[in-house]
Amino acid sequence: MRKALLPAVLAAAVLVTAAALGAAAHSHGSGSDSRADDAEDGLRVGAVCSSDFAFATEVSCGLTHFGDVRRHCSAPGTTDCPLTRSVTLKNVGRTPVRLVAVSGSAPGERHETVSRTLPAGAWEVLGPRDGDSFLFDIVLRSDGGRAAVGVTGVS
Repeated sequence: MRKALLPAVLAAAVLVTAAALGAAAHSHGSGSDSRADDAEDGLRVGAVCSSDFAFATEVSCGLTHFGDVRRHCSAPGTTDCPLTRSVTLKNVGRTPVRLVAVSGSAPGERHETVSRTLPAGAWEVLGPRDGDSFLFDIVLRSDGGRAAVGVTGVS
């Protein structure tokens, strides 16, 4: 039985290490990648959420590009920041995208509001669902190709 467990334990260790390295790469970025700056500054005008898709999938912009979307600050280092009531996003890529606003009023509460399909150049205003206090995340969905949305307004 020990011989059967050893390969499983080694495989799990490799997967955990790969996941940790991938998360570190996303959080630190490279010199030409603005994701690290976006996450450090939080939700701000000019931030871009993007990904290359080989197949239909989705990207959590709050986790990978924008940082904490629940509040927006006017200056880095500000501690008393207002709740995010709306975010205006523009499709800055060539691939049509759909955006999902994930909101709720408490941890674990999750409501999703899906936008219309946005062709290149189109924009959409997202915010918490009526009755919800927080915008927890913004998810970008595409059927394939390079997809990107940029923040053009935050209130």
